[in-house]
Amino acid sequence: MDPNVYNAAKRGSIEDGDFSLVDYLKREEENGYQVTPKGNTILHVAALFGQRGFVGEVLKITPALLCYKNKKNETVLHIAANVGQSEVVSELLNIEGKETLVRMTDDIGDTALHKAVRSGHIDIVRMLVKLLLDPEHDFPANKAGETPLYLAAESGFHDALIEILNVCKEPTYVAGPSNRTPLHAAVIQEHTECARSLWQWNKPLCEESDKWGWNSLHYAVKQGLTEIVSDMLGWKNSLAYLPAGSENDWTTAFHIAASEGDLLMINELLNHCPDCWDMLNSNGQNALHVALLNGHEMFVHAFLGSGICDSLVDEADNEGNTPLHLLAASGNRVPQMILDHPSAKKMTFNKQNQTPLDIALSRTWTIKKEKLVGDLCSINGRLGQRDFKVKRKTETIGNIRQIRKEDDQDKAKRDKIEIEKFMKAAQIQVVVATLLMTVTFAAGFTLPGGLYNDDSPNKGMAILLRKTAFRAFVISDVLAFSFSAGAIFIYFFMADCDVDGEEECKRDWFKVLRSYYYIAGILQLLAMGAVVIAFVTGMYATLANSLALAVTVCVIGCVSFVMYFWIIIWV
Repeated sequence: MDPNVYNAAKRGSIEDGDFSLVDYLKREEENGYQVTPKGNTILHVAALFGQRGFVGEVLKITPALLCYKNKKNETVLHIAANVGQSEVVSELLNIEGKETLVRMTDDIGDTALHKAVRSGHIDIVRMLVKLLLDPEHDFPANKAGETPLYLAAESGFHDALIEILNVCKEPTYVAGPSNRTPLHAAVIQEHTECARSLWQWNKPLCEESDKWGWNSLHYAVKQGLTEIVSDMLGWKNSLAYLPAGSENDWTTAFHIAASEGDLLMINELLNHCPDCWDMLNSNGQNALHVALLNGHEMFVHAFLGSGICDSLVDEADNEGNTPLHLLAASGNRVPQMILDHPSAKKMTFNKQNQTPLDIALSRTWTIKKEKLVGDLCSINGRLGQRDFKVKRKTETIGNIRQIRKEDDQDKAKRDKIEIEKFMKAAQIQVVVATLLMTVTFAAGFTLPGGLYNDDSPNKGMAILLRKTAFRAFVISDVLAFSFSAGAIFIYFFMADCDVDGEEECKRDWFKVLRSYYYIAGILQLLAMGAVVIAFVTGMYATLANSLALAVTVCVIGCVSFVMYFWIIIWV
């Protein structure tokens, strides 16, 4: 393209020195069709830079340029809509032939409306939608299957979505990528506002499945959109029973919630469909199977704690595996509630004649496997003894039990050493706590500034009582006394602990001692901090007439806090 022409289009200069747009275009017909490397004409360039007047003048002289396309098959309207040049779009939509222009598509099948929605230009969307009144033909899908409505839903462009829905009075849509509806797109991207608007516009959309057999409700459950799920099930609760997936591999909304460990969603589904917990997936697995496979231990506790699903604990899938079998196969930790549950049968055989313990022993040896086998043994899990490896498995279990016994003995020794450390440290710390308690007690009766000794009504009262610093001193002194007293009481209790009883009692006492030791230590640290504050505020109250000296004392006294933080952070 001629540089003078390009610069004129860029600046919107119809007359610029020796250059005249009218003369240039009328001189030779080909002049108007000069293009940039991307195939843009002067009309495209002017639209790109928002030169509305220039665009209008060019079209008066060469109206054929209106529908001229660049190398990407983009018209001038595509360019203006994409970059948000609303004034240029307005100019183009006032020209004869605009009906054809707004329906023209580029290389990927995008109309100008696609561009405006994709770029988020609501003013241009509104202008274009006013011209597009035929939902069947004016809102086509591009080559990727994306309609303007789908793009608005997927991007969360709610204003554009509403503008399009206002025109689409009839519930029509074209399936988008992966055969998904706009409602699918909004739910998957968690655009709740768009999803709700689409569902209210056309409620049956939530029944449509994508290429994988999932409808919008299934995705809403997976994404945890409780409000959307509530709306859909409130309209038609049978949606909760629709399978998600193919003919031979499908699941249900309840299983999806269980796989996510979403208790709120589970409760929402049960509120609308109280019996949906009883559903099975294509593998014959119940929700407990799925939750355990995905390692949602907290979900299992809450799920079984409700009491309505106890029968699921020993339910077998198509392969004869109970939830305990699947736990053994996955290697995940066995929740205590499953171990203790009366319905959890430890000798149930699957179709391979394996008990949960058989499956656990067949896994590659790891620390997790050792823990898993130990857990199963602790609840009297038994070998099936229906194969030729019984002897080796029995020996393995014996070894594990011996290892666990040795570990318990080592732990008991470590606990005993820890207890001795606690008691020795407590002997020193109780002395410190006693000193702090004594000092703070004495400070409470020898107040800084003294007492009134005259015959006035204030006789016996503190002289500095009205000073804020003095009041801070009194409060911090009382806190230091209280914290020290609390620490001493705990140390007395620790001294009376019986750590020489049975093994089980020893472990319990060790936990108690450790907890009380840490609590006493915290109380003592707080007491020390309160003592420092009491000292600083007391000195400040008595030295208030010499502000510089009082501040100096406060700063020096507060150095101890810096030391505390340094010890906590670095030591």
